[in-house]
Amino acid sequence: TKLHVDGEAALARAISMREGGNILDLGRQVEETVYRVEGEYPIGIDFTFVQVQAKPVNRKVNEFIGTLLQAIAVVVVVMLVSLGIRTGFVVASLIPMAIVMSLMIMGTFDIGLNQMSLASLMIALGMLVDNAIVMTESIMVQMEEGKPAVEAAVDSAVELRIPLLISSLTTIAAFLPIYLAESDTGEYTAPLFKVVSITLLSSWILSLTMIPMLSVKFLRVRQRRSEGSYESPFFRLYRKTLLVGLQNRAASIVVIVVVFVVAMQLFGLVPVMFFPPNDRPTLMAELRLPVGSSLEKTDRVASEIERYLRDEMLVRTSEIENGEEGVVNWAVFMGEGAPRFILSMNPEQTTPEYAVFIINATSRKIIDQLIPQLRRFCFESFPDLKAQIHPLPLGPPITNPIEIRISGRNEDEIFAIVDALKAELYSLPGPSGISDDWGARAKKLMVHINEARAQRAGVTNLDIAISLQTALTGFDTTDFREDDKVIPVTLRSAAADRSDLSKLESLNVFSQATGLSVPLEQVADIEVAWEPANIRRRNRLTTVTVQSDLEPGVTAIEIIKQLTPWLEEQQKDWSLGYSWELGGEYETSIEANQSIVVKLPIAGLAIVLLLVGQFNSFRKPAIILITIPMGIIGVVIGLVLLRSYFGFMTLLGIIALSGVVINNAIVLLDRIRIEIEDNGLDPARAVVESAQRRLRPILLTTGTTIGGLIPLYLGGGPMWEPMAVTIMFGLLFATVLTLGLVPILYSLFYRLNYREFEY
Repeated sequence: TKLHVDGEAALARAISMREGGNILDLGRQVEETVYRVEGEYPIGIDFTFVQVQAKPVNRKVNEFIGTLLQAIAVVVVVMLVSLGIRTGFVVASLIPMAIVMSLMIMGTFDIGLNQMSLASLMIALGMLVDNAIVMTESIMVQMEEGKPAVEAAVDSAVELRIPLLISSLTTIAAFLPIYLAESDTGEYTAPLFKVVSITLLSSWILSLTMIPMLSVKFLRVRQRRSEGSYESPFFRLYRKTLLVGLQNRAASIVVIVVVFVVAMQLFGLVPVMFFPPNDRPTLMAELRLPVGSSLEKTDRVASEIERYLRDEMLVRTSEIENGEEGVVNWAVFMGEGAPRFILSMNPEQTTPEYAVFIINATSRKIIDQLIPQLRRFCFESFPDLKAQIHPLPLGPPITNPIEIRISGRNEDEIFAIVDALKAELYSLPGPSGISDDWGARAKKLMVHINEARAQRAGVTNLDIAISLQTALTGFDTTDFREDDKVIPVTLRSAAADRSDLSKLESLNVFSQATGLSVPLEQVADIEVAWEPANIRRRNRLTTVTVQSDLEPGVTAIEIIKQLTPWLEEQQKDWSLGYSWELGGEYETSIEANQSIVVKLPIAGLAIVLLLVGQFNSFRKPAIILITIPMGIIGVVIGLVLLRSYFGFMTLLGIIALSGVVINNAIVLLDRIRIEIEDNGLDPARAVVESAQRRLRPILLTTGTTIGGLIPLYLGGGPMWEPMAVTIMFGLLFATVLTLGLVPILYSLFYRLNYREFEY
């Protein structure tokens, strides 16, 4: 943004005076202020909104709200088709009420509407109707058995209040590691736990109050359910398959284990990526000249790149209307990083050799074509320039996708290893812009003091240092004050004297002890040497970090997998005390995943305590915990079929999936308990009867959860797609296995015999 100085001051005052509110309000206020400033100062004002976060945030929130409404519509349709008009409306009425109640509570706890909280509502959408389905099903069954509507509703609420609460709490506990994760990524995804918890607890409250009331008012049961109500072809097929599994338990478990092992082998076909690139049509070009370069040189390089953008990549409004693609506008910041306009960006500290471009394009797909083109121009035009050009990132800030740290004692040996490592990276397809954090060697002036001659002349090392500082960089002698400004007065030699080595040798060194001056060459020898511009250490060891960007379509994990065996083999020939360590995206991914994994025992303990408290048994919780990994089979198949990737959001999807699987298993085991304790059935028959009774509610829960996630998969963007795929396919396969595996494990743990069983 280029503004007249008074206009810039007015804009700055408008922003600084703004307290509270949100980014959309602030964006509108800034825009109004700029246009008002233009009217007040019509001369010398030229402004372009390169990044106004209000617009993309508003667009993203609107897209997610639209996706949420689509998910609600899908779930309602599934309810109406599966349960009929009356029952479907009773169950579906829970959705808007639970969402409104959740939004009210979110407002109380200052949880805003963003893509994370809105996606959490979509994830919880299919799970929250489970309580209503189970409650309505229980009320209908009791009404069919002859109970009055009010009595059936009250008895069902009393019977299910604890099981439904436990199932909701176990699902919430599965999300607990996300909230407890001690990392930037955990903080970023914490709303998942908060919103899912609020939504499920709201659903539980409404299921015990509103659903029984609406059931009494609208449900109509025409006839009592008979013994033959499970004699449809679908139920007969399920019962026959279940009995085959129960009668051949060992073979069934072996088959399931084999399928699980095969699925794990397919994980090698799934690409691994921490977070995908942003889907916004914006790219960043970070330029780093050799250390010591002046701001004027940085300005010249940036101006040449701007000229190239203007001549080769820029498209006009008329060209965009005709369908042409290219760069729309850009902003450049020299000597410092751009303001942190997105969470996943770390602004660079002030340094004269640095500049950053923020470039907007017509669409996201053209970004992948512009990046190689701009990289090629920078490499061919400025060989000493390090240009990092990449789309806007998602997730936590990562400086370089590929980083390998080489540590040791001797600088020369380290750089021998670094040179070999760079050569290996150049041989691999994918890396680009390979460099290291020490930068190009800089020309330095080495002053070797002859101590004997200096002592005879009465000159100390401090005298020589002060004289050199005065001649080269300048020595602050005093300050000049004007109003509230303090201006330093610096004593320094003329530019011609500073750049001429022969004149530096004749520089007079003033002795503070004797008050006399002697030529510098009398007490010291001067030489020019090439030395590292930066010297970096890590854990007290000299460390060089080899860095690399990636070509579009290549992931950091792919390169690391190829590079790690080479590093392990090369390390055998290194001297003692030299080591390598991976950084970049790989390290950040490991830290983020580890921050959640270390909290999993807490969630596991909470789930076990809840289950033991509900069932007063250790065998039933063990059955439920064994079923959780079965969802991984569907996860792998879904990621392979839909060509998605495994990343941090996929891990969160697996955690969410485990909560739903636990919920389904609880519903089934609780029904077995009711059939044995309340209805007096034989345990073997109770297992089959319970599986049939819970078949429809479990399938409806699965259908609504999958249906609610389809819009998130289609419209959630690259970040949410793998999570939606994980939950949908994982739940699909886990449901099928739960309906078979839970009864088989129950019969195995409780030693039930089905050899002579007949239904």
